[in-house]
Amino acid sequence: MTLFLHHIALCAPLFLLVFLGWGLVRARIFSNDVTKALGAFTFRLLMPTLLFKLLSNLSEMPPIDWRVLIAFFGSCAVVYLGGRAAVRRLFSTDAAGTTVLAMAGIFGNNVQLGVPIVQLSLGDAAMPTISVIILFNVLLLWTVAIASVEFGRHGRIRNPREVLAPMLRVFRNPLVVAILLGCAWSFTGLKLPDFAQKSVDLVAVATTPMCLIVVGMGLARHSFSAALPKGLFVTAVKLALQPFIVWLIARALGLGELETNAATLMAALPVAINIYLMAQDFDAEEGGASNGIFVSTLISAVTVPLTLTLLGVAP
Repeated sequence: MTLFLHHIALCAPLFLLVFLGWGLVRARIFSNDVTKALGAFTFRLLMPTLLFKLLSNLSEMPPIDWRVLIAFFGSCAVVYLGGRAAVRRLFSTDAAGTTVLAMAGIFGNNVQLGVPIVQLSLGDAAMPTISVIILFNVLLLWTVAIASVEFGRHGRIRNPREVLAPMLRVFRNPLVVAILLGCAWSFTGLKLPDFAQKSVDLVAVATTPMCLIVVGMGLARHSFSAALPKGLFVTAVKLALQPFIVWLIARALGLGELETNAATLMAALPVAINIYLMAQDFDAEEGGASNGIFVSTLISAVTVPLTLTLLGVAP
């Protein structure tokens, strides 16, 4: 109980900022236009700067155990395929709706919420591991979603280009560019000039609170009551089932403690706001997606500290 209370206290300031952002929009202090602008500012500048800063020291950190990808994305495959079957049976959804709800069970808020939580609870040593997960998460999951929708609608993939295109566009993603540049800069052995490094440090310091507030502001656009049964189903899968499967695979592979904890914690994060964008893009299950995002984020304020406690992460 003492350890659990420690992690509650550790994570409470982070989630307080999330709900502060939610309250600012719900109180109409800021409009949706401000939310979108701050979201773009965070995504295109703040978070890439933080990732570059953290990974520019990659050569000085322990090497990445690439088996962590097997643990994380192995769980994604199991949960996604099982989730599709369960969603079709429980909710009688069409191909696009099935894909959106099943994808919600594996697509977590790895960047805006995940990076601050992992950095605070596991430290900078975990950043290379979660950066690899973020990189392949962006690369693989959107591609799988698009392929699943096209196959479900037409019984086959009619245009392979539409499926493969996201794999190429991923290299224009600011987060991916920052990860690759940070890794490349690290192995040059060079250091940024002192004035440039201080500027990067200042931006990085601003990143965590701004990311969390922006997450909350985004939540204010979603409903708690819309399609609640679907939201609860998605929440249970995302916050309980996927992290448990990641942990099982990591243990079976013999991954180190840091890698196991990082991968499990990344799997225990709430549904990403990107799922709502996916639902809009596919014109399917916007209510279920929005509810899954809101409910999972609300409940994760307790389940994330609980996950850290079960993993035995020491103060």
